Amino acid sequence: GKQRIHLRPGSLRGAAPAKLHLLPCDVLVSRPAPVDRFFTPAVRHDADGLQASFRGRGLRGEEVAVPPGFAGFVMVTEEKGEGLIGKLNFSGDAEDKADEAQEPLERDFDRLIGATGSFSHFTLWGLETVPGPDAKVHRALGWPSLAAACLHV
Repeated sequence: GKQRIHLRPGSLRGAAPAKLHLLPCDVLVSRPAPVDRFFTPAVRHDADGLQASFRGRGLRGEEVAVPPGFAGFVMVTEEKGEGLIGKLNFSGDAEDKADEAQEPLERDFDRLIGATGSFSHFTLWGLETVPGPDAKVHRALGWPSLAAACLHV
């Protein structure tokens, strides 16, 4: 069914800087991992870029910047029902309370998300080769500037 997703704007202001690695695989675990302890120290910098291994497979990586004018955030969904009592002001600004109609939240329909980290760049990893400019991530990050150019034509 349909759901509404509400952002907790206050979480954006307090989001601590995070180091991100986008791996070319699925990791079927959704809990925090000690990446700084095991993975990050094993990353090697050489003339060919970044190299590491994950579960015995060779990885090649590159640093990717968030497009100018944008910010990256690590978002988490709060548990079902957590904080879903009554009405909330999602504007993040007390002055906007009167302007914005506030609807009651419903446990099975509404989800709240908040930022737990922020980033201006991340490491993109490829299996055995550097992902390069044709990687889907690079194409996706190019969309904002393409859309802006199309709107100003």
